[in-house]
Amino acid sequence: MEFSLLIPTLQAEKQLPCLLASMRKQTVCPAEVIVIDSSSLDRTAALALEAGCRVHTIPRGQFRHGRSRNLAASMATKDLIVFLTQDVLPADDQCLERLLKPLSERQASAAYARQIAYPDAPPPERFLREFNYPEQTQLRTLEDLPRLGIKTFMFSNVASAVQRKVLTSLGGFCNKVIMNEDMLFCSRLLRAGFTVAYQADAVVYHSHRYSLSTQFARYFDIGVFQSQSGAALAGAKVTSTGHRFAVEQLAYLARCRAWRWLPHTTAALGLKLAAYRLGQRHQLLPRCLKRRLSLHSTYWAKDFGHETDFDGMNQPESRLPDGSATATLSRPKQEA
Repeated sequence: MEFSLLIPTLQAEKQLPCLLASMRKQTVCPAEVIVIDSSSLDRTAALALEAGCRVHTIPRGQFRHGRSRNLAASMATKDLIVFLTQDVLPADDQCLERLLKPLSERQASAAYARQIAYPDAPPPERFLREFNYPEQTQLRTLEDLPRLGIKTFMFSNVASAVQRKVLTSLGGFCNKVIMNEDMLFCSRLLRAGFTVAYQADAVVYHSHRYSLSTQFARYFDIGVFQSQSGAALAGAKVTSTGHRFAVEQLAYLARCRAWRWLPHTTAALGLKLAAYRLGQRHQLLPRCLKRRLSLHSTYWAKDFGHETDFDGMNQPESRLPDGSATATLSRPKQEA
C-alpha cells in the first residue's frame, strides 16, 4: 500500500515535527512526504528537510488551496495520495491504513477521515466536529443528493486520500476557488460516476480556536465560495442544513451546561450568517474592502484574485470515464 503524503505548510515549526513523528508510528508509512511551503519565516522548511521530506517553496501570495495541492500532486510518484494539513494529528497508529482501505479495496476512488476536536477545544468547536463527522462510515454516490443535500459533497483535505489517476483525470482541484476546493472536487467526482468514502474509523484530531472576527472572515469566504461554485453544487440544499446546525448547536451547549458559551455562540451564529450573505454578494464590494473582510486576503491581490473569471473547473485537456473533457496536472519545472 505505497502512497505519497502531501502537506501544505505555513509557519508550521511547532506543528510539523509532531505530525511527521506520528507518521513514523503508523501501521502503513508514506513512501515519500512532499511539503509545499508558503515561504514560512520560521524553521518549517528546514525541519521538513531534516526529516527527509521533499520541500517545494512558493511565494506566500501565490498560495491557493487547490493550486498548491495540485502542485504537490504533480510531484507525487505513487498511485495513492494522502493529503494532510499541518494542524492535524492521527488519533491512533492505524489511521492512515483505515483511510486508505476503501481505495486499496477499490470500494471508492477517494476517502476522507473523521475529525474530532482536540481535548482542550471549546464546546462549540467540539459540536462542530460531531455535527460534520459522525461515527458511521459512509459510501456516497450522486444518488444520495436528494437525501443528503449539501452533505453529499462533504469532503475534507484536512485528512483525505485519492487515487492519483482519478485526481488527474478530473483535472485536479480547482485552481481559482477561494476555499472548499475539496467540496468542489467531491462534486465533480460524484457527477463523473465515482464513489466517495467517509471513513469514520480513520480518526484525526483537528480543531480551532477562532475569534469572532476570524469566524466572520471565514464565513465571508464561504459565501464567496458559494457564489463561485455555480452549477458545481446544483441540487444541493444549504439553508436547511445551516438552520439545523444552529438549533442543534445551542441545544448541545444547553445539554453540556456550557452556559457561558451560549451568548458567544449566539453572537457567532449571527455574525456567520451576516458574513455568509455578504460574501455571496462580494461582486458588489470594492477589492480593497474584500481584502479586509476575507480570511484569505492575498486571494484578492490584483495579480492573483481573478475571482470574476471562475468557471468552477480547470480547463479541459483530457477525458473522463463518461467521455466529458477535463484538465490534467502538470509537473513543476523546478523544485526548491
